[in-house]
Amino acid sequence: MARATRWVLAAVMSFALPGWGGAAEFLDLLPAPAGAAAALDAAATWGFDWGEDVPDAAQLVNMARRFAALAPERVRVVEYARSLEGRPLVLVLVSGAENVARLDALKGDLGRLAEPQLLSSGEAERLMGTLPAVVWIAGTVHGDEASGADAGLALAAYLASADTPEAERIRAKSLVIVDPLQNPDGRDRFVAALRQSRGRAPDAEPASAEHQQPWPGGRFSHDLFDLNRDWFVLSHPETRGRVAAMLEWHPTVVVDLHEMDAEEAYYFPPPAPPLHPYLSSSHPPLWDVLGRSVAAAFDRVGWRYWTREVFDSFYPGYGETWPSLNGAVGMTFEQASPRGQVTRLEDGSRLTHRDAVRHHLLAAFTTCLTVADQPSRFLRAWHDYRQEAVRSGGRRAVALSCADDPGRAAELAALLVQQGVEVWRRSGEGGSEEYLVPLGQPAGFLARTLLDRRTPMGEAFESEQVRRDARRLPDQIYDITAWSLPLLWGVALREIDPWIPTQAFTKVSSGELRHGTVSGEGRVAFVVPWTGIGSARVLAALLADGVRVGVAGKPFRIAGRAFQRGALVIRSADQPEGLRARLEALASRCGVDVLGADSGYAEEGIDLGSTSVRWVRPPRVAILWDSPTSPTSAGQLRHALETTIGYPVTVVRTATLAVARLENFDVIVMPDSRGNNGYARVLGEGGAAALANWVRQGGVLVGVGGAARYLAEEKVDLLASNALMRTKKSGGGAEEGERKPSGEAPFDLNAHVVPEE
Repeated sequence: MARATRWVLAAVMSFALPGWGGAAEFLDLLPAPAGAAAALDAAATWGFDWGEDVPDAAQLVNMARRFAALAPERVRVVEYARSLEGRPLVLVLVSGAENVARLDALKGDLGRLAEPQLLSSGEAERLMGTLPAVVWIAGTVHGDEASGADAGLALAAYLASADTPEAERIRAKSLVIVDPLQNPDGRDRFVAALRQSRGRAPDAEPASAEHQQPWPGGRFSHDLFDLNRDWFVLSHPETRGRVAAMLEWHPTVVVDLHEMDAEEAYYFPPPAPPLHPYLSSSHPPLWDVLGRSVAAAFDRVGWRYWTREVFDSFYPGYGETWPSLNGAVGMTFEQASPRGQVTRLEDGSRLTHRDAVRHHLLAAFTTCLTVADQPSRFLRAWHDYRQEAVRSGGRRAVALSCADDPGRAAELAALLVQQGVEVWRRSGEGGSEEYLVPLGQPAGFLARTLLDRRTPMGEAFESEQVRRDARRLPDQIYDITAWSLPLLWGVALREIDPWIPTQAFTKVSSGELRHGTVSGEGRVAFVVPWTGIGSARVLAALLADGVRVGVAGKPFRIAGRAFQRGALVIRSADQPEGLRARLEALASRCGVDVLGADSGYAEEGIDLGSTSVRWVRPPRVAILWDSPTSPTSAGQLRHALETTIGYPVTVVRTATLAVARLENFDVIVMPDSRGNNGYARVLGEGGAAALANWVRQGGVLVGVGGAARYLAEEKVDLLASNALMRTKKSGGGAEEGERKPSGEAPFDLNAHVVPEE
């Protein structure tokens, strides 16, 4: 290790010099045979050298494929997904020739080791002693955090080319998988803004246009989602593809390369508290080993860094925590960002994109070298974590069900299966279904994380947050604190102990959802119960096809089946041809059971011909877009309607609202806003007046978050409300309006956490 560290430090010391650049200098610093020059020559592919400019998504993929073609015995490039805008996402697999020649066999052996309950102890020991450790280096999940992608590719290029002892040891003892660009749509939005705004030379002034991105910025995906919050939600093809690839290759160490504020130097683990309670006692010492290796390298070069202060490992939707809950050592590396080619810092020095690439390159390479020096230790920690999940879960299982809407339980079950969680299904009478999640499985800790009602942060940490809150101090949580999927899906849980699988249960396959049916002839009408998202999808599709749909304003019972108000009534007469076939396809796809009624006469409640059944006129919906809206708020609202439900919307730029023809819309949705005076500043008096006039004429206006506050302002006065100031607590009782604990003990899986060693 000492020899490797000396070599890395000597090489990176040169990286820090202003004159670094060009393939020739790169090869001089990282000794490699002359034949490797082509693989490392960025200028031949990009027209500029490593770190001199910011390549776009296509340039990054072309570079990966180029050096894969030049070193096929050491490199494979695999496309694992396409972004929403159709850009490829690729993995670059780099290892020794012997490993690359048997990648399928390695994948099979890693898959066997990932199922410790099926292996004998002797076979597990053999595999841990012979398999390479899988080190996964990911970059640029946020599109404007550019250096991670470049550093990941530079690392792959070097490992593919260099014949130094250090590179050979990494190739022999590990399989390095580089996922250079996790968010190509955001990356290209950022690069386009950068190229369009800069002058003849890069401007280091932080206030310059090239450092101030126009709305919505490059951080987000096409749908304006933060993909580093999407790991278990799987709302995007980029995330779904990445999760599937991780389940295929079972990484033992995962590094996610990010950027942060330009003044912040460099961050690497150990992370800040709180730590997720299902992380094992082996995670902190391994973070320490890897962190100390990176620290030693940075110390010798003289680069600033810090640890443990801000970034926690608690929320399971991060690129650090989700892999850790599968047994890997997940880590976030954060590099100060120039947000372009160069920016001036407060002390007068300059931070360049080249600097950022070097820092990430050193940290990633040092991580690979540290793992390669003790691969069995990291493999064992990963295997033991999954084995402990099996042991601690025992024969317990969690049952998921939803009597009102079986499709919701089915969707949640399918989401768990997509993440490698084993799920079983049992069908009951009347089409009811129950899903069983065994807790004694290799992915048991991840399953418990996603299903539990509450995840504790530790008594000391929680007490400190209560103290800070009482003093009006900011909390110490980096981001999200709650995510219980059963609560989000509206699905009931019950624990079964012990659970013994019988012939009544069948294993759920990946992507398998509940399929609804159409019963009855439907000579008079078809009735769709209103159960939630599935019914909304049916309604949206029918309206798009020009089908006339009614909504029942009161409950009724017909053909022996009860329907609540909100049920959809589709009369069979005067409809487009093929109505039944269309309903059968929708019922199957949306998981909704449709009744075909041969008479409109109800056994109870209103008849199908009642005036309480009102025809639906497809609403024309607009969503405000652009500044000052929060990109993630605007994005998720549009995604919910267009993608989740399948209903078309129009996005209207906020600055044009005052002159837009609002009479073309029935509903206008105002997303949450950035800043307290955002809407007032952008809409002005003209925009506010246009909205008020449109509402008086019958328009429906929906305000979210800051938009609701704007609508309640005295000058706007479109939302009657009173602002209540939050006050400090006095005494030990609850404040007026504060909910007291109910005393009900929630279903809590945290009674069985990973034991301390």
